[in-house]
Amino acid sequence: MQRPEAQFSPYYDNLRHFLHDLAQPLSTVTGLIDLMLLELDERDKMFQEVQLISLQLEKVMEIIGEIRRMVREAAELEMKTPPPPQTPRS
Repeated sequence: MQRPEAQFSPYYDNLRHFLHDLAQPLSTVTGLIDLMLLELDERDKMFQEVQLISLQLEKVMEIIGEIRRMVREAAELEMKTPPPPQTPRS
């Protein structure tokens, strides 16, 4: 069962969507590269290059995950922080 999504500001929602849109094609490429690794013989001259691509894609996905976490924490903090008091206008 999924937990209900908190209502974040449009700024944070946009960031979340952009990160999702970035992660989707990277996940596809990562999957394809991993399939290539399964099919390549370790003695093949391309194996090390494909393995390096796989490792670098994993790093990019980790960075995206860390940015997602930071965005979520910032949005939650913003929701908990009361707005500044309004000064009376004369």
